[in-house]
Amino acid sequence: MGKFDVVTGVAAPMLMNNINTDLIAPSHFPGKQPEEAVLMALKDKMFANLRYHPDGTAKPDFVLNQPRYKDATFILAGPNFGCGSSRETAVWSLREAGVRCVIAPSFGDIFHDNAYQNVLLPLTLDMASIERLAKALEASNASELTVDLVGCELRVAGHDPMPFVLDESRRQPLVEALDQLGFMLLSEPDILAFERGDRQERPWAYPR
Repeated sequence: MGKFDVVTGVAAPMLMNNINTDLIAPSHFPGKQPEEAVLMALKDKMFANLRYHPDGTAKPDFVLNQPRYKDATFILAGPNFGCGSSRETAVWSLREAGVRCVIAPSFGDIFHDNAYQNVLLPLTLDMASIERLAKALEASNASELTVDLVGCELRVAGHDPMPFVLDESRRQPLVEALDQLGFMLLSEPDILAFERGDRQERPWAYPR
């Protein structure tokens, strides 16, 4: 599990509403038979129905097909990103493609939890702020954004930092590269203290 502390990379604007998991990780690929599509890498099928024509040729105007954004580390999106079915392959596809963070006003609940399990940050930000970020990035030469989980702020060169709020139970595991068990073990002294006190109050609940 890799650390996510301060990450800088290209941010791609996909300011669409309701980008569902079927769009993110389709089970088929335009122009290919199902038995061929199932053997493809997840990152190659990501957003396939948006990125490609029915015959499998690329749509040059789609944001991730543009040279400026093709290796995006971040995605700026509209509300309800990752809605729809519970397929975890949506998160795997994004991670396999090198996406570390999706910034949107809201997320599908299952996608949101799956993202944290796979070290993908689903960062919630209001739409007005996301649109300001998109404009700032469009005006920059590199379209580079820095997501700073140490200082909890977003940075674009030439603009004031934009603060955000993230619950510590979500932030700390990413910054310290902890899985769920590792994060729980940080509370081991408190857990043991509770067990000692509870054992004294309810000895019948513990095997001898």
